[in-house]
Amino acid sequence: MGIHKGKEANPKLSRFRRQGEIPGPWAFTLVELLVVIAIIGILIALLLPAVQAAREAARRAQCTNNLKQIGLACHNYMDSNREYFPPGSPATARHGLFTFILPYLEAKNIYDQCNLTGNTFRDPQRYTVVPVYMCPSYPGPAVVRQNPSNPSDWHDGALCVYQGNGGVLITGQPYVSAGHGNLPTNGMFQWQKVRRLNEVLDGTSNTLAMGEFVHRDWSGTEYNNVQGNIRAWILGASEDSQKGCYTLKVIQYPINARVERQTGGVPFNHLPMGSYHPGGCNFLMTDASVHFLSENIALDVYKALATVDGREAAQLP
Repeated sequence: MGIHKGKEANPKLSRFRRQGEIPGPWAFTLVELLVVIAIIGILIALLLPAVQAAREAARRAQCTNNLKQIGLACHNYMDSNREYFPPGSPATARHGLFTFILPYLEAKNIYDQCNLTGNTFRDPQRYTVVPVYMCPSYPGPAVVRQNPSNPSDWHDGALCVYQGNGGVLITGQPYVSAGHGNLPTNGMFQWQKVRRLNEVLDGTSNTLAMGEFVHRDWSGTEYNNVQGNIRAWILGASEDSQKGCYTLKVIQYPINARVERQTGGVPFNHLPMGSYHPGGCNFLMTDASVHFLSENIALDVYKALATVDGREAAQLP
């Protein structure tokens, strides 16, 4: 049967074409397309936070593992040194905590190349990265080279985002006078003194050994616009006579406290522990266990955990 020229063979199909619709299993209207796009957009919006949360959980787990390795290194150091923990900050511009535990972190090759009797600001290993000293949530660079032509520049070097527990300043108790913030003698790590395990009278599971430290002034007027108040692991302490400690921090303020060093006058040694993990930061206990402490922990409990011999009843929340 022939088909007449000039006439639509299927009048019903011609009607759909005029209306912009094509029947069949894949047919859809413009409105339906927009609805599908909107649904996909909503699903993506719901999925992204979950993906980010999963990634942060993985980063936090890696950070926990870093501290666990550091804790085991401290205990291995102690086993080799008559139950003495590693020194905190032995002296001005001298190697401290993070250098002395290198052999127990499978980094003896770095340790052997350090000039242990020299000025750390001029040590050849100053820019050598030790991965276990960096939390993966930290968004900045692992190495800072702002002024490599000036060895005395405290900004530069391979960074460390962890600091030892320097104790708590308590009225009537002894302390070391320091221009960058007085230093108590009741913390796990101290200035020119080494802690022995039997001195931890509060119990190793209830005494902080180390925590995350990534403080930056919130006003943006910090001394260094690259990594804030974080320093290189190798430096140990400042090169001046003011006893600025690069291996420990005094527990004076809450975790992640919004305090200002430059505009608020908070001493460098007293800057608060903190991290880029939401809600708090990881802490290493003296028994080598690692716990996440909320930034909302009661300050008196937090400080009680920071003393080795306060005889407080405080325990981990």
